[in-house]
Amino acid sequence: MNKNSLLKTAAFLCQLINGAFILVLVILTIVFIHFQVDRDFYNGWHADKPIKGNSIKFQKVIGEELSEEDVIYMTDWNTSSLYFNYLRFAGIILLMYLAIKQFQDVLKSVENLETFKTTNVQAFHRIGIYCLIISGLSWITMWVFGNYHVSGFHIDFDFLIIALLAFIFAEIFKEGNQLMEENKLTV
Repeated sequence: MNKNSLLKTAAFLCQLINGAFILVLVILTIVFIHFQVDRDFYNGWHADKPIKGNSIKFQKVIGEELSEEDVIYMTDWNTSSLYFNYLRFAGIILLMYLAIKQFQDVLKSVENLETFKTTNVQAFHRIGIYCLIISGLSWITMWVFGNYHVSGFHIDFDFLIIALLAFIFAEIFKEGNQLMEENKLTV
């Protein structure tokens, strides 16, 4: 079988995405540590008050008058909320990195014509577990800034569906592995 360019493209994209995940995790960690060391650096950084389920986007505006009721300041971020959100986002990034790494391993084995090996079954099973954990981590939101508190619980079905698909692929590859083993025994 000749080399499949689609597999090589997918493998390259996986490497690129994993590199981006590592970069984002490093930047997130640097900002997290810097915020702990020099909170005053972030004076003037603010965000509009979020509504339950919405994301928070921090910005620094120079020379604009702000209504105190409409914004929250980054320097007012509660330490426990800061740690919760850092660990949540870092965990999600790490699990996504691991899931894509498992998918890369599956692509390599398919490229090497070892498609229905037990390692691929295990890889898809791990991807499913990682996606379930990511889904669980994304269910709970908690933002605490001074006297302002927003928390929520919502179910995001994207990663649940991906987990379901990964478990289905694990079963398909398991059946393929069993058929392959039976063919080896048949003369």
